[in-house]
Amino acid sequence: MRMRLALPNTRQTVFIGWIALLSLLALLGVGTAIWVFKEGLVVTNLSNQVPWGLWITVDLSSIALSGGAFFLSALVYIAGIERFKPAARLAVFAGMLGYGAALCTLLIDIGRPDRFYHPLVFWNVHSMLWEVSMCIVLYFSVLTLEVFPLVTTHPFFDRLPRVRALAERIHKAAPMLAFLGLGFSMLHQSSLGATYGVVIARPIWFRPTMPLLFIVSAIAAGPALTITLALVVGWLRGRAIVPRDVLFEIARIAGLVLLVYLYMRFWDAMAGNYGYVPLRSEATAVLTKGSMALSFWSWEIVLGTVIPAVLLLWAAFTKREAELFIGSSMAVIGLIANRWHTTIVGLTTPLTTNPALTYPLIPSYTPAWTEWAVAIGIIGGVLLVFTLGVRYLPAFNPQSDSH
Repeated sequence: MRMRLALPNTRQTVFIGWIALLSLLALLGVGTAIWVFKEGLVVTNLSNQVPWGLWITVDLSSIALSGGAFFLSALVYIAGIERFKPAARLAVFAGMLGYGAALCTLLIDIGRPDRFYHPLVFWNVHSMLWEVSMCIVLYFSVLTLEVFPLVTTHPFFDRLPRVRALAERIHKAAPMLAFLGLGFSMLHQSSLGATYGVVIARPIWFRPTMPLLFIVSAIAAGPALTITLALVVGWLRGRAIVPRDVLFEIARIAGLVLLVYLYMRFWDAMAGNYGYVPLRSEATAVLTKGSMALSFWSWEIVLGTVIPAVLLLWAAFTKREAELFIGSSMAVIGLIANRWHTTIVGLTTPLTTNPALTYPLIPSYTPAWTEWAVAIGIIGGVLLVFTLGVRYLPAFNPQSDSH
């Protein structure tokens, strides 16, 4: 009698390996964060001259890429476009994880994590950062309430009928949560830009267009991330988690918004060339013609905005998933590049040259390995929770449309 050897399930093996890799990355981030907490920010390359760097880029990017949550939820529960519900469900789950990543990043970036609660207790209503902190906490709370009914679809909650009943009541309040989420998210998406825009000592930041640029870029890149995640999960599972026609509709919206953002970004960046604005003109030259020009024109403008907009609109017309995936992924990269450029160009250009008050006059910044380790660990942790969520929560089963 011959015995047939059972070959391991390749897909299951890949899944276990992926979970193990993400777990190791998360542990690396936690271990490095503990070391940073113990030694202080001296083990990073952050300084008095460049206090914001890689971590603030992760924070700003996480929040902006979570923009699909408030935008798609508003389309479903406020505009009444019910067919977008599967996409909104995925966007809300990813949005909650994105805001969780932002909060973790801020916890280590502030240098005194033991004072994380101060904005909630000591209200400084004249501070833009206080308003941003409050909106992030409030919107994260809204996202948690929106995700709670999705979590309770798991069979584990069959033994907890009261918890599931509470989740059902919360789910019925979804339209109200969508209204609250839209308000909180729009407030702090714009306020993140305004945090830069009110810094008069940094002329490259000090302009009223910053809040609008932050909002519009989030509305474009947030849904693009949702498209990317939906396609990847659908390919790995062998069945669509969001209907293809819905993804193409979202692609059309994201592509048009990207064109609007491109127009705004172009005139905002070029407006300084019409006349000389002390230090803003020099900083603009660094961004568009100097040391950051290659990264700015390639990663942010061409690869991150122009090509993605064309690909998304073309994919919506031809119904081709390849262009859809490439376009949405590149839009995500373009958003990250924008947040990096926005931060670094303001901090690595002089505050004043006549007289030269700062030393060094033109500071430089390269993230230390500790900064990379923490950032990669946070991203790994977010991907770990996301992977487990879309695999084991019945709410993400295409046949389940109850939540």
